[in-house]
Amino acid sequence: MCPETPDPRAVRTQNRLRGALLDLLRARSWDDITVADVVAHARCSRSTFYAHYDDRDALLADAFLGAMDIVPAAGADYCLAFVPDLFEHLGQHRILAEPYLVQGHGGPMVQALRDRIHTHLRERLDATMPNLTEDRRAELTAALGGAVWGALLWWLEDGRDVTPADAAAALLALLTPGLTRLAPA
Repeated sequence: MCPETPDPRAVRTQNRLRGALLDLLRARSWDDITVADVVAHARCSRSTFYAHYDDRDALLADAFLGAMDIVPAAGADYCLAFVPDLFEHLGQHRILAEPYLVQGHGGPMVQALRDRIHTHLRERLDATMPNLTEDRRAELTAALGGAVWGALLWWLEDGRDVTPADAAAALLALLTPGLTRLAPA
């Protein structure tokens, strides 16, 4: 059996719908955007929209996958290995990252990204620090996730003169020594 390749027309339509949503999110809050707004901006029909997405949350999730893909669901790397790539990605898309993350226009995807960071950190800590108690790993996951999220928000809102690489390096310089002390010998 031959592997299925995506229909190029479907890919183009999905790109138009994602682009329309991202354009709208630059100027408006997630709660103020309707499917009708998206299809009007994308110049397609509602039936076309629903042929590709169940609802606007599904479109938002699809549009936000770039950032989500940076934070792996699982992996063998150091638990904070994703941080430089995430800062770099958000730096390249800062015009969209600011309204999504800082101003909260990203709706449910903001929480989804936070959850993805938390889940990744927890999975890596479970795999690499089995000597820690369950409560200690949960506490460490919350602290690391909060530090990553707080640093991202600060950098997007107030750190415009700091490069993505420098912001990530500063965060890692603060967090890595503590993790190293906790790691098994």
